Amino acid sequence: MARGTCRIGRTNSYHNPSEKRRKRNKRFAWKFSALSSNSENRYGYESGLMKLDFFWFRSPEVDRRRLRAPLVERLEARQFLSATTSTVAPAAAASSVQGFTPAQIAHAYGFDQITFANGTVKGSGAGQTIAIIDAFNAPNIVADLGVFDQQFGLSAPPSFHIVNQNGGSSLPATDRGWAGEISLDIEWAHAVAPQANLLLVEANSASTADLIAAVNTARHTPGVSAVTMSWGGSEFVNYGGGESQSQLNYDPIFTTPAGHTGITFVASAGDSGISNGVQWPASSPNVVSVGGTSLQVQDASGTYSSEGPWRGSQNGTSGGFSQVETEPTYQQGAQQSGSRSVPDVGYNADPNTGVAVYDSLADSTGAKGWLVVGGTSAGAPQWAALIAIADQGRALAGKGTLNGTTDTLPDLYGVYSPPGTAGYSTYTSVFHDIGNDGYGYTTGLGSPQAAAVVATLGAANTATPTPTPTPTPTPTPTPTPSPITAVFTQTPPSAVIGGAAGSIKLRLTNTDSTRFVGPVTVQLFASTDSSVSNADATITTLTLNNVRLNAGASKVVTLKFTYPTGLSKGNYELLATANPSNTDTAPSEAIAPASILVAPPTVDLSTTFANGNPIAVHPGHGGNAVVTITNTGNVTATGTVNLNLLASADQTLDVSDQVLASITGRKISLRAGRSITLRVHFVAPADRAAGAYSLIASTSASINPADANSSNDVAVVATG
Repeated sequence: MARGTCRIGRTNSYHNPSEKRRKRNKRFAWKFSALSSNSENRYGYESGLMKLDFFWFRSPEVDRRRLRAPLVERLEARQFLSATTSTVAPAAAASSVQGFTPAQIAHAYGFDQITFANGTVKGSGAGQTIAIIDAFNAPNIVADLGVFDQQFGLSAPPSFHIVNQNGGSSLPATDRGWAGEISLDIEWAHAVAPQANLLLVEANSASTADLIAAVNTARHTPGVSAVTMSWGGSEFVNYGGGESQSQLNYDPIFTTPAGHTGITFVASAGDSGISNGVQWPASSPNVVSVGGTSLQVQDASGTYSSEGPWRGSQNGTSGGFSQVETEPTYQQGAQQSGSRSVPDVGYNADPNTGVAVYDSLADSTGAKGWLVVGGTSAGAPQWAALIAIADQGRALAGKGTLNGTTDTLPDLYGVYSPPGTAGYSTYTSVFHDIGNDGYGYTTGLGSPQAAAVVATLGAANTATPTPTPTPTPTPTPTPTPSPITAVFTQTPPSAVIGGAAGSIKLRLTNTDSTRFVGPVTVQLFASTDSSVSNADATITTLTLNNVRLNAGASKVVTLKFTYPTGLSKGNYELLATANPSNTDTAPSEAIAPASILVAPPTVDLSTTFANGNPIAVHPGHGGNAVVTITNTGNVTATGTVNLNLLASADQTLDVSDQVLASITGRKISLRAGRSITLRVHFVAPADRAAGAYSLIASTSASINPADANSSNDVAVVATG
């Protein structure tokens, strides 16, 4: 598969050998390896993808250092490649740990200068929770973080919870590549904000649906104020299918849910170079995207020296302009292209200036232990940690946590001023202007001067300034009420599912004493507190271009809309506002006669044996098992289902079980509450007697929406 010919990839972590080692005896080798053991051919199958590995060997030593090219894939599948890291020393040789240390990074970017409450409280992220989104399970991550902390003198995080994509305790399968990414993300989020709580949400797979489900779980978890995502896929190739619309449909997931404290979402920009296009979700206007730099320091303590962009045509930051996302308002002071540009900010990412990471789980080459890791994957968790520190300061100042779309991104871009302007010195006191050329398309606004960034984001400064007299504010005139009032004339349904179509009627009345002629804007919201506020979810906006109403006259309008899919399950009030467009009048508000229970769309495929009775088997002879799959969710499940029938001596699904038969790629379109029955023919093990083992039916699905509950995907029945 040629690079750049497919749609989606993974933000990798990269490592390069030092220049000195490059010039030593070296040879090259290319290696193709399958993405998964059940890969099909690439034509028409999402799983039929290959990743291309490039190895750099030292000879004759075993020590190998590696660059891995990013896996790419169509947007519809959104399969993301796991991280790539490089072994630099045996784990036992602590003295040989290489790469930047937490103390050096803290000193270089000024994290060690952040204090609050007149210098009495250290900026550490205390009281905040950082959610890290990755795929698959890293079984050693708790112990690995302990080794990392011991090496660098860090205390354990106040809390560290690991959940699956639905918030449960049943964790997904292990993947050695993703385990390295998890080590990087967890260790360096903790290194920068050592007193922040950590929440690792592990998606069942690297599919878009599973990763987005994990993001959705994180954003609905109480206390989460920053979410970091070191994965993504290129927008570079357009297949003309539904990729763009799919991307836009997912963008609302990267927003703060109604009723939740503010959340900032951070994503790595990607490591495929500018020629392969920008990556999503970094290109979402709701996400702070982090590009790559090459950090240079003056001494062993990490004193900042200089910084340049990490870029190249094939390797380096994935920067440039989105083909899908329009330019957000907050970027218009830095660039006016009409398109969303990526990245927003920069951070050290060059593999030659990488950070130290500990991962005890060997990858496919056997590399494990202390690693030196680069790539924009390293910057995203550290920027999320910086946000957590800012939120700590805001909490001490009595402020709420940052909302990424309304606070973080506008505040960061608000300080930008190009070279030669009066505001340039202010801008360069907050960001390192990489290259001294202003806003850059591989480094964004630049890398952080952490204490100044924290102050910019509304947190307390490192010292209490001398109080100055507060001028008496000029009273703000109360806006004139809108002459157009709205009243619901229809009661909403008592319960709906997110994504369902809806409609409701409003009566608009001209309460003025004169005839009204002009446009009127009507908005519909879902609210948890019966009043219009920024926390409400906007359902729809309707502009009536030519409303003509005599004094006291009214008309009924019908609003048609789709209920949001991102709302948490709960009761909501429908609120409506009406106001003449482009006026200074205060919108009139209306509340629906009754609240409405909104449930997110869910699919839950439950697996059972048809009647639960023991299945007759005869050693070495054929038999039949009937398995029922039921959709216990609330919306239709569309996609494919795989079924494995196994023989188990302990009634528990594990690697020792013997696969007797499989059904793969069975297409389904299963409505809520409906079932399908699969008849599986198998040959009983010749070396086991009936009753000495059980049969296990294990299902997996590639469906939309994703299966919300994996705990009931396995069924067990006795043999007789």
